[in-house]
Amino acid sequence: MELTEKNVFNRVMQNDSIEIKITQQNLFFLEKQFTIKEYKDFFPFDTIGAMNPVNNIDKPYVVKTIKLSTDAGFSIITDIVENSFVFRNRSYTKGTSRYMKSKDFKPGDIIVIEKIDAYNFKMYKKGEKENNDIFSENKIIFNDGF
Repeated sequence: MELTEKNVFNRVMQNDSIEIKITQQNLFFLEKQFTIKEYKDFFPFDTIGAMNPVNNIDKPYVVKTIKLSTDAGFSIITDIVENSFVFRNRSYTKGTSRYMKSKDFKPGDIIVIEKIDAYNFKMYKKGEKENNDIFSENKIIFNDGF
């Protein structure tokens, strides 16, 4: 199926979520990053960028970012790296590595990503409901995808 903006809009209207099980490989070999390859259609197609962002100029679309509001009290603004399908922002100061370290992920733990709208998501560690009040309406600031 060809990806178009209309297809992205139709997918976004289903307020759904994905669950990613963390493995030993995610924590050590991949240095606290995880792939979303199995779930790439969950995210808008225009958030997938080239390995080197300079090469995004060759894309037939403008690569946009998504916002992941986390239960750790900070948000991650990122795009997705094509081929490896990991979030580009993996830094220890503001990315997925910081998130996984701050939530003390172990093999078998599960990350839940819920879709709010096309470019805004909630990300939390499954089973930690006491932290989910961080997502109250007045605490989420929406990202317009740019």
